[in-house]
Amino acid sequence: MLSYMKKRLLFWTNVFMLHFGLAYYLQQKIDAEFYAIIDVPNKPKKMFQNQNLVDFQKTWYFHDQIIKTQQKPDLEYLSKFEEKYKINLWKLAINERFFYRFNRFYKFSTDEILQILEQECKLFEQILDETKPDYFLIYDPPFHYQKLLLEICKVRNIKVLCIYFARIGGKSVIAEDGGTFDFPKKIEFNKLKNGSEKANEMSYTVLTKKYKNDRGSSSSDKIKAFFDYILYSDSQNTKSNFTYYGRSKSKVILDTISLSIKRKNRARFMIKNLESSPDLNIPYVYFPMNVEEELSVLHYSPLFTNQIEIIRHLAKSIPIDHKLYVKEHPFAGFRGWHKIKEYQEIMEIPNVELIHTSVPSEDLIKQSKLVVTVRGTASFDAAKENIPSLVFGDIPFSILPSVYKVDTLIDIPHVIKTALKTTVNSEDVQKYIDMINEKSINFDMMDFEVKRNRHFYSGNILSDVDISENSVKEFFDHNKKYFQPLVDAHLSKINPN
Repeated sequence: MLSYMKKRLLFWTNVFMLHFGLAYYLQQKIDAEFYAIIDVPNKPKKMFQNQNLVDFQKTWYFHDQIIKTQQKPDLEYLSKFEEKYKINLWKLAINERFFYRFNRFYKFSTDEILQILEQECKLFEQILDETKPDYFLIYDPPFHYQKLLLEICKVRNIKVLCIYFARIGGKSVIAEDGGTFDFPKKIEFNKLKNGSEKANEMSYTVLTKKYKNDRGSSSSDKIKAFFDYILYSDSQNTKSNFTYYGRSKSKVILDTISLSIKRKNRARFMIKNLESSPDLNIPYVYFPMNVEEELSVLHYSPLFTNQIEIIRHLAKSIPIDHKLYVKEHPFAGFRGWHKIKEYQEIMEIPNVELIHTSVPSEDLIKQSKLVVTVRGTASFDAAKENIPSLVFGDIPFSILPSVYKVDTLIDIPHVIKTALKTTVNSEDVQKYIDMINEKSINFDMMDFEVKRNRHFYSGNILSDVDISENSVKEFFDHNKKYFQPLVDAHLSKINPN
């Protein structure tokens, strides 16, 4: 008689609450062994330590395992690790927002970064050796250490079930690779059946505008979060959690005030100096900027993170009778906008015009000859308008014949010339939408984030807060129908028969 082997599921669980909720509902459906790596600050950690909602076989509190040490990093181990898994650790580390460029509170030394990487690599190998999971469940990883574990799992042939935002309607896709959604690299669109009638999907632009409005906090929310932070925030995070290093309360308060002032000054500069009525009747190439401090650039375009340099190369490569229209991303305001001197750098390029965020991106796309993004949905919107495009990062819709992937900067002039001569087949776009619709599920990640913020966070902002088990269960039960498509989709992959 054959013995029955239970499936083993490893969850990445954090204050996003998505995979804790998924584990909560999956455990009611399948007989499997559940394990979790829990990535939370100190206050919500108490709930996870005492909860009875999910029966995990074993849990690891990620930041308890990564400690400050005076030991020299083991470079021999790290070199062997890179060779074993074919993972470039410095590429992950330098593109980590906490380690470089974007951290306003703490400067990590080279040895500190290497020590953290060494501990992470050893921890993940130890966890995977011990649990031998069949599946690793996570969402599109924003931080280097989550992506590191995801890549290790892929090399070890552990099936990755990662939730990605589909960028078409309020839908998500479960796949291993967020750059391809597991589609083949080459698809002969002319051999696919004709696309179905156009679905009336809410555009990504509309979805993100809604998210921006819903995510915003009122003045009273900000005041509440501020006082809760002052009175109740756990200062131990700055000692035990490397993402909090240097974040003393005084530094955070001063930085918040400073950033608010800078944001207002930069916004005033943009109103005064950026073009709000560009001429749409001349030939131009359109470059909508990405938010640089986000995974879309840092993880999926790891060698193309300097957008100003990309703009310079584009300006050198477009036809002499074209201009390059550049527009700041409206979400850059969450990060305080770019520095004024960076906007001035862009504006000084002779054939470049910097466009104000108030100008609708849809209008700029429709009249352009070519759209270029580091890794933005504007390229897909361009295809819907029969406009060719270029992308620098890995993104699923780059399989469309009219979307050209740039692999090296030296290729830009040639790729631009080729793309400008390209005729877009509108049927290809609908075929791609059909492929996504067939693969996707009705789960809106951005809407879930808004719901989570409102239920748990102080003033919709502060995440390091005490959370009760009853509050978590209430949230899960209230959103049971919301979770259901996600649960069913995971069940179909874990138990396909």
